[in-house]
Amino acid sequence: MSSQPTLLKALLLKRHQETHRAFCVEYDKVARSIDRSLIGTSPSREAFGRWLKGHLKTKPQAHHCRVLERMFPGHTVAELLTPYDPVTKDSGVPQTRPEHREAATNRREVFHLGAMSITAGLIESVYRGPDLLEQILDSTTASESRILFLENEAARLGQKVEKVLPASLLSEVVLRLSSVRELLTERQPVEAQRRLARVASKLSIVVGEILFNTNQFSLANRWWTAAARAADEAGDRCLADLALTSAALVPTYSGDPRGVLAMVSPRLERAVGATPPIAWLWGLAALAHATLGDRAAFERAINRSRTTLERCPPDSLFPGILSFQPERHAFYEARGWADVGDVQGTARATDRALAAYDPTVSSDPALVRFAHATALVKAGEVEEACRIAIAAITNPHTLPVISVVVRAHEFDTSLGSGGVATRDWREVLADLRAPDPAALFAPAGKVV
Repeated sequence: MSSQPTLLKALLLKRHQETHRAFCVEYDKVARSIDRSLIGTSPSREAFGRWLKGHLKTKPQAHHCRVLERMFPGHTVAELLTPYDPVTKDSGVPQTRPEHREAATNRREVFHLGAMSITAGLIESVYRGPDLLEQILDSTTASESRILFLENEAARLGQKVEKVLPASLLSEVVLRLSSVRELLTERQPVEAQRRLARVASKLSIVVGEILFNTNQFSLANRWWTAAARAADEAGDRCLADLALTSAALVPTYSGDPRGVLAMVSPRLERAVGATPPIAWLWGLAALAHATLGDRAAFERAINRSRTTLERCPPDSLFPGILSFQPERHAFYEARGWADVGDVQGTARATDRALAAYDPTVSSDPALVRFAHATALVKAGEVEEACRIAIAAITNPHTLPVISVVVRAHEFDTSLGSGGVATRDWREVLADLRAPDPAALFAPAGKVV
């Protein structure tokens, strides 16, 4: 067994983080950026010592590997935990060539340890997709039936994405998007080109939603940026606004209400007319104000969202992520009232939302219940709050997408300690895991 220190130890010495305590502090900071459930999972003092000395018989657990590679971009776990010669600066592991190091790091960020088992073609489609789409839009005769089919598929997938696990849908969406890209490589007649660009925008929004739901915020944002670019190509302001609402979900679920307002306020200041995305943007602004504790601003924004929604043409309001519905507005209202501590307002909005939602939708009904439970905790009704929160997680239609995981842990933080109801809740919460990015990719040729 080698007594030579590892590359990990050499890098930690440079950062003055070689003690177990200092390492664990940095570990938790990085873990928070990946998945909040990884906070507090740093290695024991004994395991940390083996890492520094290279005394390992097997690779560390998967979540340790994820954090290590995020802590030291450009290095694999194998490189970090292999004996390192400070004179030759040789870790004994073939180094990634400099010209490919950035690409390798990006891929690790997206796929973590599951990359070796993922279909190579699908990796390329997801990783390079936004770039390829934008290149084609900048450089470009499909039949009417073909375009109509793709339009209908985009609408169908925009609804289906709310009812299934992301892993079951990604390959199907990418397949449809690849068809659109191929058509766009040949410059179509103006109207056909516009319609295909709209389809590309909608499908890109769906891909972004899938990646967001699996805790891939950075990559989701790239797809939503591509969606906005395609919407601009089509001259569709409504679709561009829809891409903006999607992008605003990242700061919404990252605890950054000021970031939300910075994104949506400039557009709302210029908005004229009534469209579902504008109503949605007002709803997101309302949530941000409520998070900041500004009740008056919350009420103004949620009322603007409602009045805008009421003015929208009825045929523009339909299920799925490609529109904004009254039930989602009620959900946002419930969450906002909970954040400002109005139990009765939360209860009323909760009742309206749950009465209107399709019960097979995977996340929003659970999020509504968490809003209600949060308000009840603030009112001191912990037992009833825990009962509702348990029902949110155990509902057979609730899927462990990232928004559900985040709100579940936020609710848990509000509880404090003690009590039978709290213990029962935490037993249920212990089985809730953040989505595994590797699960995004089904075996080749298997479309669910």
